[in-house]
Amino acid sequence: MRIKDPEYPTAVEAAVEILREWACREQTITYGELSAELAARGFDSIPPHRGVMTYLLKDVCLHRNEDGRAPMLSAIVVNKASREPSDQFSGLARSLPFSRPANWSWRDEQQQVFAQHRKA
Repeated sequence: MRIKDPEYPTAVEAAVEILREWACREQTITYGELSAELAARGFDSIPPHRGVMTYLLKDVCLHRNEDGRAPMLSAIVVNKASREPSDQFSGLARSLPFSRPANWSWRDEQQQVFAQHRKA
């Protein structure tokens, strides 16, 4: 899949839905698990590393968050071995429109995502 493909916006919506489900359970998800869940929903051309996954996760963060102030939903997507988001995530967090401060940490961002989606 490419970001210019007609089904790309639907894949972003599916990724948002998947990540919200995991966030409601206050669980992280690996890049591989997200790729597999997307494949199970018909988006089988989104490999877990690099390529379209990078753009997809950025667009997930921008979904209904054009000003970047809401917690970045992709903060819960982690590397299987390190259990941390990729370095690209930190770079995204410090770029516009997110502009997280110098003392920002991805762990704090994860907790904000979990708090936002916690079931009452």
